[in-house]
Amino acid sequence: MKRSDPYRPVIINSINVHPVPIITPGTLYVSLSGNLTYDLPRRISIQLEVRKYFIGIPTYENICANLETYEKRSRCPRRLRPFNVQCYCPFKAGVFNIKDLAVNIPKIGGHAGAFIKGEYKVKFRILDENRDELGCLELNFSMKRRHRGWLFKI
Repeated sequence: MKRSDPYRPVIINSINVHPVPIITPGTLYVSLSGNLTYDLPRRISIQLEVRKYFIGIPTYENICANLETYEKRSRCPRRLRPFNVQCYCPFKAGVFNIKDLAVNIPKIGGHAGAFIKGEYKVKFRILDENRDELGCLELNFSMKRRHRGWLFKI
């Protein structure tokens, strides 16, 4: 993990995942802690860069629009409630700490499934509406397919 820039409003202090390597299909457990040094704007985007055999850089524009459902209900999805984190915009300044959030890693079938094993580099960038970076996180990880043999299961 490359540390967050301490001069940005989104600071990630630590991130831990298990199992390592990540196994597909399976469950990944994520622990994350950090803080927001000030309230984030109402309109933010996430840019995700994944590197392995190719480079993909999709940008998820205005993620706050997707989170409006939670704002209207003033409730987070059931999986996030135990962590007492805000799940709608604008995100308020403060500390966040998520421990062992279960993330389902689906089976990747077809031709793509044959290429899943290997080393990955992922970069998450949080951007405001002017494309200024509010925070960034870079991760390196390995993935492999679940092996189901007649002798053992991993």
